[in-house]
Amino acid sequence: MIENNNNSEDQEHVLKGLKRYRYKKPQDSLEEVRVGMRRWCWEFLRLSKDYWLVCQTSKGLHIATQDPELRRLYLKFGDIYNSTFEEWWVNRGYRVFSEKEKFPKVKLISSRPNERKSQHPSEESIWVEIPIKLSKRTIQKQIGLLLNEYESIRPRSRMELSSAGFKFNSVQFGTHILKKVHEVYALHRELIEKPKWIKKNNPKGAKYVEKADLFRIGKLLRLSPSNEYGEASELATKHNRMRVAVSRNLKNAKLLIKNLESGIFPSYETSKNYDKRFTSKQSEQHKDLEEKWWNLNLISELSIQKLKEVKAIHYEEPDHTRQNNLIISKEERVVIVRDA
Repeated sequence: MIENNNNSEDQEHVLKGLKRYRYKKPQDSLEEVRVGMRRWCWEFLRLSKDYWLVCQTSKGLHIATQDPELRRLYLKFGDIYNSTFEEWWVNRGYRVFSEKEKFPKVKLISSRPNERKSQHPSEESIWVEIPIKLSKRTIQKQIGLLLNEYESIRPRSRMELSSAGFKFNSVQFGTHILKKVHEVYALHRELIEKPKWIKKNNPKGAKYVEKADLFRIGKLLRLSPSNEYGEASELATKHNRMRVAVSRNLKNAKLLIKNLESGIFPSYETSKNYDKRFTSKQSEQHKDLEEKWWNLNLISELSIQKLKEVKAIHYEEPDHTRQNNLIISKEERVVIVRDA
C-alpha cells in the first residue's frame, strides 16, 4: 500500500527531463518515473552490497559507515530494501530528485538604476544592451557571439544546472541500455555467484543448485543472437564473442554501482576506492549477514516477465572426476527446467 503522510503543500515538486515540469504530489509523477532513469538509479543502488550492509546496520542518525559519500547517499535514499519502488517514491524518493531552486530565466532589467535590485549583475549573469530596432535575426546572432566569450564558464552539462538532492546525467545513457546491463548483472549473481557462495559456505545445501556460464547467460538474455548458432567450424569463436559481450556488461554494471556509491550516476568512469569504508567492528558484524545477502532476489520487477523462468533453470552434470572428464564434454550437460 502506497501512503504519504506529508502535508499536500510539501508534496509539490519539480523534476527535470520529464513531460511536465511541476507536480502537485508524488503520485502524479510516479507513472513517468516508474520506468525512467530515476527508477534505474534505485535499481542499481539495490545491487550495492555495501549499501545494503549500511541499511542493515544503521539505526536512526547512527549511519554505520566511515565513507562520507555512502553516508550522504543513505541520508538521501534511506533503506530501499523494505519497500517497492512505488512505495519508496511516494514516501521519500520524489524529494531526492526534486529541484530545490528555480531555474534561472532571461528577464528584462529596468533601465532606471533606482528600480534595479542591484547595480551590477550577479556572478552567474551578464547584462546586455539590445537595440530593439535591429532585426530579430541580427540580435540573436550578436547575442550568440557575445555568449561565445563566456563559453569557458558555462555549464558543461545540463546536470550542472540541477539543484536536486541527487543529480544524474541522462544524455549519454538510454534506459534500455541500463536495463540490459542490470539484467546481465542480476542474472550472473543469481546463476553463478550465488551457487558459488553456497557451495563454498554451505556444502550440504549445494548438492543441487543452479549452474550456468557466461554464454548461457548471454543466450538467455538474447544479448547477441547472431552468436548463438553457426557452423561447427565457427561456433567456438561465436561463443567466445557472446562471453565477451556478457563480460563487458558485467564490467559496466560494476562501474555503475561503484560510481553510484560515490553519488554519481550513471557513469562508466573509474571511481576511487574506499579501503576503510567500515570499521573492524562493523566488518565483523557483516559476517553474520552474509547468508542473508545471498538470499536476496535483486532481479528488477521491470525484468520479471523476461526472466520469469530463470530461477527454474539449472544444469545437471555429473561430478567431475578424472574418469568423467575424459568422456563427458560440456556440451553434454542436460538442461532441466523445473518449477521455481
